[in-house]
Amino acid sequence: MPPVLKNSLCLALKLCRKTNLMQNNKKFVRIFLALMLLAGLPDILHAQKDFAAHEDSLKRMMRRIIEPEHDFERLAINYEFKTYFEKVLQKEGSFEYPFDSLVVVSRLKAPDESFRIISWYVPLQDGKFEYFGFFQSPQHGGEGYQLFTLTDKAMKISEPQFETLDHENWYGAYYTDLIHKTHRRNDYYLLLGWRGDNPLTRKRLLEPIRVMGRGRPSFGQPVFRYENNRHRRVIFEYSAKASMVMRYESFILEQSRRPQEIIIFDRMAPSHSFMRGSYQFYVPETNIFDAFMFEDGNWIFIPDVDARNPRRTPPPRPAPPGDN
Repeated sequence: MPPVLKNSLCLALKLCRKTNLMQNNKKFVRIFLALMLLAGLPDILHAQKDFAAHEDSLKRMMRRIIEPEHDFERLAINYEFKTYFEKVLQKEGSFEYPFDSLVVVSRLKAPDESFRIISWYVPLQDGKFEYFGFFQSPQHGGEGYQLFTLTDKAMKISEPQFETLDHENWYGAYYTDLIHKTHRRNDYYLLLGWRGDNPLTRKRLLEPIRVMGRGRPSFGQPVFRYENNRHRRVIFEYSAKASMVMRYESFILEQSRRPQEIIIFDRMAPSHSFMRGSYQFYVPETNIFDAFMFEDGNWIFIPDVDARNPRRTPPPRPAPPGDN
């Protein structure tokens, strides 16, 4: 709902309460509020039509990005797309508009509508990629939304597993899912992402995200009970010739009779032991899955999830974005 209309409705409700209309004539109040909504309906419909036109322009630009053969041409068209998209997202009402036809752009909104994160990538020659994104969050007081550009600095981050990052120092990725959990009235958000750095390997990652002061995004949080417990994000690297399952779903664990919501994923290992550490040779181990489960504000690592039991269905092999 546009802020102007929302403010008008709030003012009308306050007036009704102050004059005791709510108690004395509820039918009148319902009619009054309905008229207020109808008065704002043309503006809402006009805004939707306006965004639909912008979306159509963005869709045409996006299709053009992969047409040129040379990287500099692709990136030039992407710059036009990104600049135009930024202007559209700065418009009032953009947070509510889904942009559903931009199918190659990930648009994930928190279930409590506290933010939306947008991500996409441009495939380049020689199996490389560049990543782009935006982050939208409500302004203080609820009047409109703030927009932050995500700038990929992954190549300059030496140990990304252990770093807390922000929108200006972003470990660029294409996000496929957003998980929202609560514990003791605190909110926990986790992104599942995909990243390709080079022709030889691909990555899957678990990225905690928070909304900080002034609506700024913060990436990375020590919420993993995994290995040395120092991880602020978990990254799995594997062969570009393989694909890796990573899904959030209900699953029956050995120690539980009821389905538990977990992040289940392939265990990736080298095809031969002497190749350990050479991630271009890491592939899924047959029918061996590990998982993370949220418990008391942390994501707990669970090894050896049994997906072979007939009561349990292993997650289907994914169709990764663009490439494995």
